[in-house]
This record gives sequence, C-alpha cells and structure tokens, in this order.
Amino acid sequence: MDLPSRVEFEILALENLERPRGASFFCLLAFQSEDTFFEVKSITEKRFSEVLYESNNLPKYTPDPFEREIAFPSRFSKVLSYKQRIHREELVQKKKEAVEIQIQLQKKDPSLLIVPGYVTSHNIVLAKSKDDFHRIYLYQGVYGEIVYKFIEGRLVPTEEAPPFFREREVLYFFSTLRESYELNKFKS
Repeated sequence: MDLPSRVEFEILALENLERPRGASFFCLLAFQSEDTFFEVKSITEKRFSEVLYESNNLPKYTPDPFEREIAFPSRFSKVLSYKQRIHREELVQKKKEAVEIQIQLQKKDPSLLIVPGYVTSHNIVLAKSKDDFHRIYLYQGVYGEIVYKFIEGRLVPTEEAPPFFREREVLYFFSTLRESYELNKFKS
C-alpha cells in the first residue's frame, strides 16, 4: 500500500475541516449602579438571548489600560451567560453590539463595561478592542484574549489573564459554566 503524497495528504486534510461546535456566550459586566445591571440584563436578553446563568456579585473587575480610558472604576462585577450558543466567529459582532449598549448606558453609569466572551471545552476567551502581545486579531478591530485554559481536568488562568480571573469566586463561576457547557454541548 502506497502512502499518500504530501499534496494528497493536504487535500485530504482540507476536505475534513470542520466548524467547531457552538460556544457558550457570556458577558462580563462592571458597573456602579444595580439599576444599570438590570437594564443591561433586560437589553441583552432582547438582543442576545435569555440569560441561562447569572453570577453572584464577584470581586471588582479592574479594567485594562484601554478600558480605563472609556469607563470609570466600578463597584460591582457580574457575569451573565446566555442560553443561545454562538459560533466563535460571531464574537466580533457580539463585541460590537456590547459596545453599542455600553455607550448608550454610560450616560447613566459612566463605569459600565461590557466584555463579551465565550466558553469552549478547551478555553475561555474574551473580546477586546485593543491589541496586546497576548491577544489574537480576529477582524474589524476586535481581538481575542484567552483567560483560561482547561488543563489536566481543571481551568487554569493564563499568565497574562487579569488578576480578576485568579479570584476564587470568579474561577468557581467559570468552572461551573464550563461544566454546564460540557454537559450540554451536544444539545442544540
């Protein structure tokens, strides 16, 4: 039996490319006023989908240098996870929609930040607006930043992940979110 040539192997590999399963979509919210939180939740449920999971109040999210230019420090942080799955390339559009909502509501709460992201079997990714050495350019001015990797049966924050993602309550919430994703990833 002859081994396939390099060209035949490449063609075979291209024929077997698959789109990955949908990812679990979430938004990390930093805000000053609880009224703002409920307004964001209401708007995003209409725009994205019904909220599946809502975190308790989490430790304060500290914005990165670019985010500090567009929002004041906040008092509260929460994560909303949505029922509808997204394909990973949809993260760019979700980021644009989140920015629209953020700009609209920052008139009432200048500390509001909405950071969308997704959960997969292997990692947890945030959508960011500025380049950095550890971010990957997606398109239309949006970058992906991996904050957790799943290694040896547990979520591990990346070296570059902001300190917020090392907090016990945050790690617990995202671990639970990933477990839910794993239990339901074959459901439509």
